[in-house]
Formats: sequence, C-alpha cells, structure tokens
Amino acid sequence: MSQLNVLLALVFAILIAVFAVQNTTPVGVSFLTFHTDSVAVSVLVLISAALGAAVMVLLGIWREARLRWRQRAVAQQLKTAQARVAELEAGAVSPQPSAVSDSAAVAPTAELPQPTSATQTREATTTDS
Repeated sequence: MSQLNVLLALVFAILIAVFAVQNTTPVGVSFLTFHTDSVAVSVLVLISAALGAAVMVLLGIWREARLRWRQRAVAQQLKTAQARVAELEAGAVSPQPSAVSDSAAVAPTAELPQPTSATQTREATTTDS
C-alpha cells in the first residue's frame, strides 16, 4: 500500500509540473491584503501544491502525535491494571496441601435445593413461619 501511495504522489507531482510548464501566462493575483499585477500561473500552481503538501504533512504529524498520546494513555492503563491484577493475585493465593492430588482436592459438596423464583421463595418463607 505504501508503494502505491508513493506512485500516486509521483504521478500527481508529474501532472502538476507538466501543467505548470504549459501555463506560463502572467496573471494578476488578489488574496486578502496581498495584491500583485503579474505572476506566472505556473508559480501559482507550484505554490498551491506546496501549501497543500505542507498542510497534509502538518495533519499527518498531528494525527501521529494524537495516536502516540492515546497509546501512552492505554499503556499507562495497562500498567495500572497489571499491577492491580498482581496485587489481587498475591492476596488470593493460599497455600495448598502438596500431598493431596488435584482430583482429591475438589470434593463434591452437598447441594441444597434452591427455590427457582421469587414466588416460590415467598411461599417457602410463609409456610415456615
């Protein structure tokens, strides 16, 4: 993709150069407070192209800076989250007996039947009292 962008930029630059060489007629220019009587059209085209390129470079730099700031913020959030996870893991680690195997360590527990809805819970509490 990068090579395609370079190729397109090169073709565009060649087209601008050809246009500038073919249009050397002097023209008058008025822009805000700037006034001139005769400037070649080719010079105006080249100045316009250079200003457009400069704007694109500045926008690219701004985008890159914004992405880097966002990356730093996300990296800081990740660092904080990893520290919190390590802190929680350190507090949750309990010594396990080494003589007991993993299958024996997980013993089945007796489960009590649970009411399935709020209505059954109310009925169970009213019948008990």
